[in-house]
Amino acid sequence: MVPPPAIESVGLTKRYGAHRGIDSVDLRVERGELLGFLGPNGAGKTTFIRLALGLLRPSGGRVEVMGHDVERDRRAALREVGYLPGELALYPGLSGSRTLDLLGRLHPRPPSLRDELADVVQFSTADLGRPVGQYSRGMKQKLGLISALQHDPPLAILDEPSGGLDPVTQLRILDWLGERARGGDTVLFSSHVLAEVERVCDRVAMVRAGRLLLDAPTAELGDRRMRIVQIEFDGPVEAERYLTGAESEHRVEGGTHRFVLSGSPTPLLSALADLPVVDLTIERPRLEDVFRGYYDDASVEAEGPR
Repeated sequence: MVPPPAIESVGLTKRYGAHRGIDSVDLRVERGELLGFLGPNGAGKTTFIRLALGLLRPSGGRVEVMGHDVERDRRAALREVGYLPGELALYPGLSGSRTLDLLGRLHPRPPSLRDELADVVQFSTADLGRPVGQYSRGMKQKLGLISALQHDPPLAILDEPSGGLDPVTQLRILDWLGERARGGDTVLFSSHVLAEVERVCDRVAMVRAGRLLLDAPTAELGDRRMRIVQIEFDGPVEAERYLTGAESEHRVEGGTHRFVLSGSPTPLLSALADLPVVDLTIERPRLEDVFRGYYDDASVEAEGPR
């Protein structure tokens, strides 16, 4: 039998009085995927995560985690989940070790990965012996990552996992998560840091104002949305001579024209055939460019997710 997806929401909706948290979100996360969940503050990322964990009750729709309906069988669903909240609250008087012991006892799976994770995030025995109240923000985040992942969960749900971490630790934990996903585990993490999502994620889901804007493989985003074009002309050239209507964000400095091209480059290349082009580069955009393009395009919300 094919196992059910790690997470599946259908029409998932949460309203806070007159305000919308998320609205009719359909999202399926397969086992073994590493999904980047993107959106600015207030977009609905944390609301979706809290619904998936049963920390909130939906106003409509449903969500299943590891094949279990969260409303009907939350305990069975959470047996297979490791969770790092975006706002981590810890007991300041406890040491790091005692904190991990306490949190480890709350989960049915044994904390078999504690030592491995301490090495990954470079958390020493001396650090674990200190009171949490003496920790920096980055040290608290490291402890939170260990506590969320120490029991080897098949599904990790991480809300802004790199917050407060130094760049070296960010790369180490991202690489570790990538290895886990390649081994068959599932990771969903929300993030503002587009570079880290582009580095490790198989797929990206974007939300805005509680609506799912996009759900697609990371590798396809550049092909589907835009390209960065730079043209060097042998002298001044009016942009109107090659414009096709698919260009935006023009910048002209002397004979250098730089802009964003949406769609196929074929009409542009045809228009340039009779112009004095010295050099031409067409680059796939970074995820940051794609993200900005979706958020700036008001038509996307009307069209719905792709």
